[in-house]
Amino acid sequence: MLNSLSQPQPPKYVLGEQINPAPRMVVVIMLLLLMLGISVYFIKKFPVSDAILPLAQQTVTLPSGQSVQLLLFANSRVNNHLLQATANTVSAALLQCHQSPWQQVYLSISHEKQILNISLKGERNGHLVLRNIKAGDSGRQVGFINQQWLQGVHLCD
Repeated sequence: MLNSLSQPQPPKYVLGEQINPAPRMVVVIMLLLLMLGISVYFIKKFPVSDAILPLAQQTVTLPSGQSVQLLLFANSRVNNHLLQATANTVSAALLQCHQSPWQQVYLSISHEKQILNISLKGERNGHLVLRNIKAGDSGRQVGFINQQWLQGVHLCD
């Protein structure tokens, strides 16, 4: 009796001894397959939209030799002629600049032809610089865009 008290007895319930490793592996594989199935479901249900390509793209070379990309975006074909006319005005204003802090100029016009979106992307001291301008004139359908206005929004350096 003394002998039996001094010897440690193994615990009655050891997890490793009671569960066979094969069923554990099956459970892990089933969980992974379930997660994969859920991922596929959500990818198909909420697809990532395709990238929007510019309607037109042109490069404007400034007197200093710097190149500025002008990218035009349109949601519909309704505004394409007005967007191109605005791009011509912006391009002419850029040609007046000796240098510009912007490498890319993105243009789009709202469907109602009343709001012009100009996004400017450049670099200063090794850092990315972005500027977004939303301009509107409900009475004149973006007719206020001219050289003086573009200089006022600091298109040039």
